Amino acid sequence: MKNRLYILFFLLSIGQAFGQTTFTISGYGKKLQEGDTLYLSYVEKGNHILESTIAVNQRFSFTGVVKHPTKANIYRNENPEVVGFITESVSVYLEPGDVKITSPDTLTGAEISGTPLNDTLQLLHSQLATVWKRMKSIKDPDLFDETEKKDTALLQHNKRELDKAYYEGADVQLAFANQYPNSYVSLDILHELSRINTYIFKVEKVYNKLAESLKNTEKGKIISERIKKKSQVMAGMKAIDFSMENKDGRIIRLSEFEGKYVLLDFWASWSGPCREEHANLINAYQHYRDRGFTILSVSIDTDKNKWKEAIEKDGITWTQVSDLKGHKGDVYLKYGITSIPANFLIDPDGVVIAKDLKGEFLNRELEKLFLTK
Repeated sequence: MKNRLYILFFLLSIGQAFGQTTFTISGYGKKLQEGDTLYLSYVEKGNHILESTIAVNQRFSFTGVVKHPTKANIYRNENPEVVGFITESVSVYLEPGDVKITSPDTLTGAEISGTPLNDTLQLLHSQLATVWKRMKSIKDPDLFDETEKKDTALLQHNKRELDKAYYEGADVQLAFANQYPNSYVSLDILHELSRINTYIFKVEKVYNKLAESLKNTEKGKIISERIKKKSQVMAGMKAIDFSMENKDGRIIRLSEFEGKYVLLDFWASWSGPCREEHANLINAYQHYRDRGFTILSVSIDTDKNKWKEAIEKDGITWTQVSDLKGHKGDVYLKYGITSIPANFLIDPDGVVIAKDLKGEFLNRELEKLFLTK
């Protein structure tokens, strides 16, 4: 991709004076087929907007109106409201001017240009290119055929490699945001990465450098609130005691488990990442339960039947509780949960010693704790 010798920053002050303005997108894909459907997806005033158009002579276009810089995605032949797995897309910013999308393929490898924010975004994409290439070389387990799914070693290997590449990409984005604190692109980076429990304090360091105009946006305030919530319960603090009903209606207290190492786990039946992590939790529980370790899971479900069905289907045998209040649950709010899965490792004295341990990170921490036991 072409190296850029300069980068045009888009300050929010410009965005606030932006008004209701027309954007246009002009796209070209060398391998686009006649009749390919292109979908433009974005959120405006809390409403999801989905538009579509048909490729003609390897070209397509969109026109619309937005009131502020808005990140959008374009998909080829995959309606994001219908399909469960997206294989091809390109991100753009909707802002005044003519956004150019040029691909040597269909949408794959597209370069975006034409407006200040999209020039900035293209620079970020260039920095992410190596990571993206590696990710595309790893077959996603969601696309495994039935034979591949039976190969548990391959499945776990690919998951680990995809996770590793994902977090490498997250680090690249953080470094970019740190380098360009006046860019709306950086605000969007931090807004997305602040959803990741283990990244919230890395996000905080970069967020503190953002331009005040960006901090005062709706997204800026959301990032700030997520940081604040994640600081409510930290390692070294006494775990907040609570009581809640288990699936059979019996009241369970967190303090009942003092004297053991407890993984306080927050999850929901509808969360794919939570359900995927259950296999790892089952292994940890079976390996260490006779050595002073247990798990207490708090579900943020609102449907008791779906909660109980998930427990049964996933083969969970440790204690499960829920107030069936979802994101409005008292314990959920007190522990400052912003996304799931989330967890807190609590020592026998009821003190939090670690948080948000998943996969190999949990296994390593437990191995270290029980090495001499």
